[in-house]
Amino acid sequence: MFTPGLCPAGVQGPGAGGASLAPRSALRVAGVLLFASEAARAEKDLGYEQMDRLKGGGEALGKKRTRMPGFRALPSGLQVKDVDPGRSGAPEAQLGDAVVFTWEGYTINYFGRPFETRTLQKMDGLDPDPVRFQVGDGTVIKGIDEGVLGMREGGVRQLIVPVELSYDEGHQLAPRPSTAGGNRALDFVMDNKGGLMDKTLLINVAVKRVYPK
Repeated sequence: MFTPGLCPAGVQGPGAGGASLAPRSALRVAGVLLFASEAARAEKDLGYEQMDRLKGGGEALGKKRTRMPGFRALPSGLQVKDVDPGRSGAPEAQLGDAVVFTWEGYTINYFGRPFETRTLQKMDGLDPDPVRFQVGDGTVIKGIDEGVLGMREGGVRQLIVPVELSYDEGHQLAPRPSTAGGNRALDFVMDNKGGLMDKTLLINVAVKRVYPK
């Protein structure tokens, strides 16, 4: 299966005032293409991606998950990488705090397709507000709820989100893509019932404000 870069070249994210989530060079460094040999060396025991149509079922016939170089794997299976630590001395997001963030998302193991970027928003003439939620309130996908913990204002973090920490079947959890095309791209992957599609996502989060509880 094609393994895309963690952030496809030339794609920018929804930063304040139309800027990218992080400097272009930083995202390119974070998005180095993984060749098969590098991916093999990076593999750790992160379990298997469930693929129901593989004959016989079971983990032995699933796709082994890969630890991406430079990322930390958390016990939940979420992988995180700090691109920008944020403003020194600013409060770190903790359980119960209100967090305001912007984001971008890619289906990294399905052709690296973007489903939320500043470029997509501009194409549709949109300028959406940042997302606001309370850490732990269950309104956002689990990968982001856990992924923002410890982030400071101005911080940028990349999240490799496995399907069990991702979107729900009812499409109720935030954040949703702001464009119709983005929603179609995301739902095509997440709602696929074929049993052979890797639904792992890359989500880049930029924290704008943290309001301690």
